[in-house]
Amino acid sequence: MLFHDEEQGHIIIGEAVINLAVSHKEININSLIIELGTMAEGDASDSRLAQIADARRWLKAYAETSPRNREELRWLSASRHLGITRRES
Repeated sequence: MLFHDEEQGHIIIGEAVINLAVSHKEININSLIIELGTMAEGDASDSRLAQIADARRWLKAYAETSPRNREELRWLSASRHLGITRRES
């Protein structure tokens, strides 16, 4: 991870996740980046702003380098909504 303080970075992302969940918003990389930006707007602490910036950079790098096929993720999401489950062999 790129965080200066890895544990604090996890806490910052977790806080963003909770904010989105409480607001009944979709939780994905893009919504997390946006939420972290919103959190930064309301914060005055330089150290917290630096942690939020680190978390946003990490998420952006993850989104750009993620080997996952985006089409596959949409298919998995659709199959869950339809109640389709994979058979275990």
